[in-house]
Amino acid sequence: MGDDSNKLLQKSQLTTLPCAPGIVAEALGHLSSGDAAALAACVRFDPVLLLRLRALPELFEPQHQDLLRGVLLAAPVAAGVAQGPYGAAWRQSLAVAHLARALAGRCAGADADAAWLAGVAHNLADYPAADACSAAQVAAWVDDPDAAPWLADALRYHAEPLARGRAAHPLLRVVQLAFQLVTRPDALDSVDVRAALAALPLGAAEGGQLLADARLQAGQHAERFGLAGTQDPPSGEALERLARLYAAQAAHAALHEYFREARDAAQVFAHCSHAFGALFGIERAAVFAVAEGAVLRPAALLPAPAALDALAVPVDDGHSTLSRAIAGQAPQSFEGGDAAALVDVQIARVLGVSSFVCQPLVLPDGRSAVLLAGDPVPGIAGAPLWRFLLAELATALQPVSVALAAGAIVPEPAADAISRDRVRRAIHEVANPLTIMRNYVNLLSDRLGADSSVQRDLGIIGDEIERVARIVRGITLAEEHPVPSAPLEAVSVNSVVSELVRMALGTLFTPNKVNVQIDLNPNLPPLPLQKDLLKQVLFNLAKNAVEAMQAGGQLKFTTRLARANEQSVIEIEVADTGPGLPAAVAARLFEPVVSEKGGDHAGLGLAISRNLVERMNGQLSCTSTPQGSHFLIRLPALQGGQVPLTTTRYGSM
Repeated sequence: MGDDSNKLLQKSQLTTLPCAPGIVAEALGHLSSGDAAALAACVRFDPVLLLRLRALPELFEPQHQDLLRGVLLAAPVAAGVAQGPYGAAWRQSLAVAHLARALAGRCAGADADAAWLAGVAHNLADYPAADACSAAQVAAWVDDPDAAPWLADALRYHAEPLARGRAAHPLLRVVQLAFQLVTRPDALDSVDVRAALAALPLGAAEGGQLLADARLQAGQHAERFGLAGTQDPPSGEALERLARLYAAQAAHAALHEYFREARDAAQVFAHCSHAFGALFGIERAAVFAVAEGAVLRPAALLPAPAALDALAVPVDDGHSTLSRAIAGQAPQSFEGGDAAALVDVQIARVLGVSSFVCQPLVLPDGRSAVLLAGDPVPGIAGAPLWRFLLAELATALQPVSVALAAGAIVPEPAADAISRDRVRRAIHEVANPLTIMRNYVNLLSDRLGADSSVQRDLGIIGDEIERVARIVRGITLAEEHPVPSAPLEAVSVNSVVSELVRMALGTLFTPNKVNVQIDLNPNLPPLPLQKDLLKQVLFNLAKNAVEAMQAGGQLKFTTRLARANEQSVIEIEVADTGPGLPAAVAARLFEPVVSEKGGDHAGLGLAISRNLVERMNGQLSCTSTPQGSHFLIRLPALQGGQVPLTTTRYGSM
């Protein structure tokens, strides 16, 4: 078991080694464009990606595209790649790979693709952050006991003297020769290199030309991927943190979509198994579920050795890692040792691992269970990506669990369900650019210093991004859970109007040649309401007014105190100088209809606006003439203390 488990542990370590950011970025571009051939060709230039994805060829199949995207986005990337040890190691690996492939073409029995892989990965142990590796360990990642060991030998013995490999397999000989030519300045003048060239047969001059070509191609690819050894472009810490944050969140989004594609528990666990291998190098896993007699037995949800079926771990054992995970509902780790429960030692031996981590979960039929992942990297239980993957697993199982527990038969999706699913996917995707925008606002705020006007504008942008995020979250929650009422704020209506005008001046009003006037009554009392609702209504009205004035015009916002139905009210008027509304449109103004404007207009803006105003216990009306349209919002001027309020900051005012 020792050699096998050691090999598996090294494969999990492989997922922690850094990749070249330029190669990862280009691979993501090919994945997004659907060019599988270009994607496969691109990852061949990065030793870590090549080894990881070579072991998982199924990731290139269409059904695993979201997982592959997650793998690329979550891959650690090297910093300062052009200069320093990383760039130097990469350029050497590419030169050896190009030359080894060229030499393999002159040597019978040497496979060119295997020569390339051995060349790219020959010095992986010399890369930064790879100090725990050795040439022998790198060789173990490609060693297959069921196949000829020539590739692993080429990696293991590439730096040995040429004389020692004189009668070895041709693949080892060409990789040895390529390594000597690239790394030894006087190689072409040495007796051993000339003898190795002559055995191909090649002369010193021809060998020199192949070396020059290999270095030229390596240099061209270094320019392509930003690894040419020139000065790295300046980048601040904040920008690097932002890039890492975006990559992590985008990886989460890709994994979320990957698990959403699973339609039953079998598919959920199949996706889980693929994700374990692709993201963490975990090749051995099992599920133990609570069975009759309050014992944990293997469940046929993940493929596992049949010998495990003979084991039954009492749930209340208290000593086994499995039972402790169930009892504490928290992850537990098995590392071996004299004090370990013998059943855990037996499970590890049967699985062929030296350690494992146990994660409690609930199966679709409602039973408690434990997921075992073999030979993970140290500290995996605290890794954000690991925790996110387990959360996605639990979420993917939950809908199935609810349906089965209720004895329901899960029907095929109906036409309206498909439409709903598309809407939910779109809503989910909206969250990613919102996060990017929010992070960029924070980054700009840090860079631009204490300029009060700039910080005020950035504050408005940040508030608007968060408002859109709350709207999106509200839509996704509304389908399955009642949305709790948001706390009311003591809102200054004048502040909301001023903030809206300032926010839209350069993006909506000025570009459309609309002059804006405001006439605000300074004596308005604060209103207890949800600020986002009022802001959304005012923006809808302003946007409609601008669209009505296609040649430009004037837009006026007015606030005042008034009385209506023997009640104090605050009026907000939005008046434009457009051509007015046709009678047929005015008659159905607040009904949800198909818009005639085209583009991104859904015909819902005014219907939504009236609904939002009514939620604020107000009224929305409209008066339209050929000289323009006047929209009037009336909100009850309730006095403080009549409803619970929360005191908050109003945007950046």
